[in-house]
Amino acid sequence: MENATAVGAGVQACGWLSSHRWVLFAACGLFLCFVPWGVDPHHDGLMLKSAMDVAAGRVVFRDSFNQYGLLTSLLQGAAVRFFGAEIIVLRLLTVLFYALSAMELDRLWCRFLSEPFRWLTFGLFLGLAPFYVWIMLSWSSVYALYFMLLGGTLMVRYLEGGGLRLLFGCGVAAGIAFGFRQPCGIVMVPAGILTLGLEVWTRRLKFREALYRFGIWSGGVLVFPAFLALYLTVFGAWRDYWRQCWVNTARFSQDAGGDRITDLLSCLFPADSVFLLFPLAALGCFGWMVWRLWRRRSGEWQLPFCAALLVGLASWHQYYPVPCLRHCYWGGDSDVRGTGFCRGTVVAQPERAQPADCRVDRAAGLAGGRRRMEDRERRSEFQPYRSEGGGGPRFQRLEGECFRRKTFPAVCRRLQSSAGAAAGAAVAESDPGCAVLPFLPGTAEFSPDVRELGISGVPGLSGLGR
Repeated sequence: MENATAVGAGVQACGWLSSHRWVLFAACGLFLCFVPWGVDPHHDGLMLKSAMDVAAGRVVFRDSFNQYGLLTSLLQGAAVRFFGAEIIVLRLLTVLFYALSAMELDRLWCRFLSEPFRWLTFGLFLGLAPFYVWIMLSWSSVYALYFMLLGGTLMVRYLEGGGLRLLFGCGVAAGIAFGFRQPCGIVMVPAGILTLGLEVWTRRLKFREALYRFGIWSGGVLVFPAFLALYLTVFGAWRDYWRQCWVNTARFSQDAGGDRITDLLSCLFPADSVFLLFPLAALGCFGWMVWRLWRRRSGEWQLPFCAALLVGLASWHQYYPVPCLRHCYWGGDSDVRGTGFCRGTVVAQPERAQPADCRVDRAAGLAGGRRRMEDRERRSEFQPYRSEGGGGPRFQRLEGECFRRKTFPAVCRRLQSSAGAAAGAAVAESDPGCAVLPFLPGTAEFSPDVRELGISGVPGLSGLGR
């Protein structure tokens, strides 16, 4: 309990940005250098005109053409209203969201990558940016990318033991991504469904519990579409919205990328681009993780890792219909971290590869959200055994078919003599079929926190169960 309190206090002292502020500031410092370079009359003019219309009080879609989502015009219109109708204002806003995306990528992947690969993949994010050779554009994909990554981070934290508010926030982030760029929000829906489906299967959730969680996530997803429907209804812009954001974009996709399956494949697999490597590596790594889940049904870190990979794979669609440097960067930079993981950061205990700030963040999530997980469902599928006697903390074993019964007394003796076995700390044998759970004698109720945390996390317990 003292350790959990100390962790929570440390996270509060750090604040939201402090643990990854170096990524935010470094990306801002570098990308600001490219703000004044050149003007694209077509793209810059299109975005600035729509923002100026919003700042002047015109209704998006009905009074001003916009094919990139309602929130893009509202956000850029607010920037123009407060800071002036200048292209540089939109560029500065774009730099801010590029830097936020870099920080969110780091927050999402630092729990899986070792420190050298964390730096390497951040360098790739900076070095592969398109505006070294092309003009920086204030495009809707930049804003949508950030909210896709934010949704991925919230989903990973939820799967690591966070509360259902994180799951709801993940859905809200997917809806907001839809508000900035429709396809980005649409692809987040199957990614979220697949992630939650893997959770239901891996953690053996009951139907009602699974339906409840799907409902919470779906409620978050529908927050922005409900606002959009209200906006279009109040201002009478349904017809214009349909033509501009759906009919026109579908026609452009067919003209630019083609409407045959071979055209789609040629865009998604650009043979002459380095960005082909990233989604392929993410696909291979995702298949490997699913195979491991199938073999062991243990998702202590494989399940959150699958969720992170699915965010990158969902962003892959941006290669179509124009697999240029810009679209490949927006669609492929989410997969860079998965590539770094494939290149040698898979370790027996992923906790050792994490930087200190990520370990603190994850430990706080585990301590704060563990009791809100699927305790009752998991508890019903195991046979309970309790340790004998002892004046200190006692322990209950939840036994699965993989558990070796003879190791349990040794685990209990070691836990009772270990300083790390404070009441309320949950530890497990490395065998995925076992969870060893401490509780205080004399308590009225015992609600186990069933998680496979890895027994090496407690001092003096690393040699058991082997």
